[in-house]
Amino acid sequence: MNVRKFTIALSLALAPCVAFAQDPPPDPPAGGGRGGGNQQSREPQIRPYERVITKEAKSDEGIFTVHRIGDRVFYEIPADKLGREFLWVSQIARTTLGAGYGGQAAGNRVVKWERRGDRILLRAVSYDVIADPAAPIAKAVDAANNNPIVMAFNVEAEKEGNAVIDVTRLFTSDVTEFSGRTRVGARSFDGSRSFVERAVSFPENIEVEATHTYNNPPAEAGGGRGGPAPAPGGGRGRAQTLRPGSHSVVMHFSMVLLPEKPMQPRLFDERVGYFSTSKIDYSVDEHRAPRRRFITRWRLEKKDPNAEVSEPVKPIVYYIDPATPKKWIPYLKAGVESWQEAFEAAGFKNAVIAKDAPTPEEDPDWSAEDARYSVIRWLPSTTENASGPHVHDPRSGEILETDIQFYHNVMNLARNWYFVQVGALDPRAQKLPLPDDLMGKLVQYVAAHEVGHTLGFQHNMKASSMYTLAQVRDAKWVKENGHTPTLMDYSRFNYVAQPEDRIAVDDLIPKIGPYDKWATMWGYKPIPTAKSPDDEKKTLDAWARQQDATRWLRFSTAGSAGTDPGVKR
Repeated sequence: MNVRKFTIALSLALAPCVAFAQDPPPDPPAGGGRGGGNQQSREPQIRPYERVITKEAKSDEGIFTVHRIGDRVFYEIPADKLGREFLWVSQIARTTLGAGYGGQAAGNRVVKWERRGDRILLRAVSYDVIADPAAPIAKAVDAANNNPIVMAFNVEAEKEGNAVIDVTRLFTSDVTEFSGRTRVGARSFDGSRSFVERAVSFPENIEVEATHTYNNPPAEAGGGRGGPAPAPGGGRGRAQTLRPGSHSVVMHFSMVLLPEKPMQPRLFDERVGYFSTSKIDYSVDEHRAPRRRFITRWRLEKKDPNAEVSEPVKPIVYYIDPATPKKWIPYLKAGVESWQEAFEAAGFKNAVIAKDAPTPEEDPDWSAEDARYSVIRWLPSTTENASGPHVHDPRSGEILETDIQFYHNVMNLARNWYFVQVGALDPRAQKLPLPDDLMGKLVQYVAAHEVGHTLGFQHNMKASSMYTLAQVRDAKWVKENGHTPTLMDYSRFNYVAQPEDRIAVDDLIPKIGPYDKWATMWGYKPIPTAKSPDDEKKTLDAWARQQDATRWLRFSTAGSAGTDPGVKR
């Protein structure tokens, strides 16, 4: 969606609030406490619209109209959006050294806006416990699962049934549900040094950025409460501590409208390695309340439902962070699009696409933190790792967005692995530094593995024990099937092969394998006759039983290490 955007730069600490002699005084600035949800001090008093949204207002129309007046931000909420559910995603956009990384997730939750008299309530919504609304037990479930109020706002004005509220303090106080303080690792929040930077409204979402300033007092003698808190991003088992002093972090908050009709979920099966979302369903006719688990996956629908293989109505698109070193961009794209082969097994052509992020000239307000975009983020970090989290709709498991964290020094890890494991098989690895064409292939492999996680796949640690020794050393077999059935295990490079096996150097690196194609088919192939998740059971079970005849389609992972000797980490 390309719509008009504008930037709001606000500074609560430096500029006074706009006030008018005939109007009640504005709400006091948000304090620095942890609660952030303090009620406004005055009773609601609805005023004429033009006295609240004055001529000085700069307005941006979208799912809500966002108004700026001086240092204050107002939401004009359409009546038909009250009660609708939104996904609220909190991310770190920019940070001080040692306080996390830009692009790092800080949490997400479902929220909705409700009107109660002359107030608007922002509620957090939970789907951990559910029941069929038609079942009698639904009343008891509702009574035990009341949605908490995150913050309440006075209705300042109305226009054609739309309520206008001042939301400034929602973004300038440390609201526990949306806070980045724990992620940063700081002790306290200072509202006097926190302010809104930007607020933009789109047809389906609102994007807000705010500077939040945190304090981390110096350590007290004897290690009291003032000691430094551990910060995330410490690498593989190494903890870092946040340095004492002030830390100003730009937080990015996305509020995205969830589909009114959730995607039809697909039931989880322990034989296939998908991540899942779960809930306890009290309306199932059993002697206990079962935990219903659904796989996490993207919503893919065929443009041509009658075609065996069709392009999707909406492909899965990954943007490459503009901060990425240019020479690695083609390899990151290749890692993303290597999954196209797997999706063809599910009946989709060009299902996964990589794109350059738009330039400032093409779209000056494009943001990698915008929850509508999935981005591979290149992070300036000595951490030797990468990660592929995703954000999903808890109602259905539909993956909505992802930001892959690609730490700069993961290249050092991949280099060391490759040199040690297959240096005897690839002349390019017998001299350091590795040439760019080889390092590019290693970057591509890491990217493809993390993309797999963002498509919904767990590690499959059993896969690497499913081929025979002869297969792993067979050049023809390896070219067609890889030396491991999946990209999603930890087999790394083909150190079993010997020089006399004459395996091509490009086949020493894991690639999309038979398990990846089969698991993608199992999770993403449409079952047009199924009208509910339970209607799919028979078909999904038949697909899963293909593992009985083809051993390298089998799945097990690290959690099964105590019972499955085939799991190899």
